[in-house]
Amino acid sequence: MARELSYAEDVRLNYNPERPVERFAAAIAAPTIPKSPPWPAGKAPTPRPLSPAPAETDDLSRFKGYDAIVMTYTSAEAATLAALFTPGHPVSSWYEYRHGISAYLPIVTGKNAPFNSDDPQSARYRHSLGLYFPCTIGSARVLLVKSGLHLDYDVETVVSVIPFNKMVTEMVQAVKPKLFITTGTGGGIGADVKLGDVIIAGKTLFNCTKQFSSQPWAHQSYTASAVPAKALDLMTPSLLKVNAEMIAAAKPIAGRAIPKIWSGASATIVTTDVFAFDTSSNEPYHLHPLGQCCDMGDAMVGQAMHSDAIAKMGVSWYAIRNASDPQIPDSGKSFKDADNEAGEIYKNYGAFTTAASVIASWAIIAATV
Repeated sequence: MARELSYAEDVRLNYNPERPVERFAAAIAAPTIPKSPPWPAGKAPTPRPLSPAPAETDDLSRFKGYDAIVMTYTSAEAATLAALFTPGHPVSSWYEYRHGISAYLPIVTGKNAPFNSDDPQSARYRHSLGLYFPCTIGSARVLLVKSGLHLDYDVETVVSVIPFNKMVTEMVQAVKPKLFITTGTGGGIGADVKLGDVIIAGKTLFNCTKQFSSQPWAHQSYTASAVPAKALDLMTPSLLKVNAEMIAAAKPIAGRAIPKIWSGASATIVTTDVFAFDTSSNEPYHLHPLGQCCDMGDAMVGQAMHSDAIAKMGVSWYAIRNASDPQIPDSGKSFKDADNEAGEIYKNYGAFTTAASVIASWAIIAATV
């Protein structure tokens, strides 16, 4: 039997700011979709719809040789990616990806996985590997992907093949991009990481204490590609402040007027096997001093990128997260209250915090290709 999701887990997995379902519709900060920043001339992301539209069973071979893949995970993250990279083509209009789905049906066993959901409002994610849409950034050809798989809810027991790892490997092998970028939300670790800050990982680190604690990779780390100095220069205040204004006014925990970019060898994204968040007491997840942000996927991407199947291809790999919920002061609060507070912050501001990490993804592509 699937365990009941906490409010914060439900929000992160299922909240879609483009079309919020009834249980999330109340008390949402408006507007819910971020604004496009003033991109430099000739570098604005431009959607490239396909005609005719591909069949959902098509493979990704038409994108072979594309310069970059940018993958995100949740509906809120994908809504922001679409708003900034495919304006006029919201994620609800992206193409469905079910190629080779029969190989995944027996290995995606999690009862809480969107892949197995019977909810009519989640029909696009049932037995789906995700959604995708192409765009260009200058001369760079970019494939955008909203993953339909999720490390922690795809399987209920330890398995020999992690579905998410399998999908990432197959996608990179099919497209053979120069760059593979994962971007999305995460929990800020430590009081110095503020709501909306961006972490570009020098490494990703597994910190598995539950489902995958017995795996040999439960505490393994993976080095990411070095961020080009030019990319950091392109992440200008004029681009970042457009949506950071919303974050700077956040309640109860405000972010910065201009998000801080955490990067370099010591910048670490911590992948947990439970929906973790940081608190001022470091309880119950003990995330200090492991890194600056926790997530539930990027170390598994690192594992795939460092595998024999991909490492020899020479693909540069970047993991980029934004602090969609900062450290929660938990003095006098129950765990449930702290969890609910983290969920509310994510629901109201996660789409806006994601804008900064999408801009960071744009900057790396613009600086590299």
